Amino acid sequence: MGTWSTEILGNDSALDTLGALADRELSFTDLADELRGDYIESDAGAAVLALIEVALAARGLRELPYGEAVEAARDVLDDERAAWLLEQTDRVLGSGSEVYELWQEASEQSLSEWLGKVEASIEDLRQALGTAVSAGAVGGGSDD
Repeated sequence: MGTWSTEILGNDSALDTLGALADRELSFTDLADELRGDYIESDAGAAVLALIEVALAARGLRELPYGEAVEAARDVLDDERAAWLLEQTDRVLGSGSEVYELWQEASEQSLSEWLGKVEASIEDLRQALGTAVSAGAVGGGSDD
């Protein structure tokens, strides 16, 4: 994973995910398959976190300079898929996750900064979906 900052989108895997989303080539089926095993590779973990960030942008809760990816997210990251992404975060931030292991190998300060940003995004999306749930807006997830 080529990482240049503690930002959630500050790595090659996250930007590759946004590129695939913008090009309408991102397969949620493939991502789900990558997340099924005992060990989550860094690309899959970074993809989950990047998609959470772009899901926030699609809901107007983040400003991102990746307009095509945000536009695509409005079409494919409905509340059901966003909730599914949140369900994956315990594993992405756990001991069987390469992306988390790589951050653990970095400095304690870098891990803390990155984790703080990730946890804030997770909480922001949970709150956004909680609002959608109370408004009766959850459902209607589609296949790829």
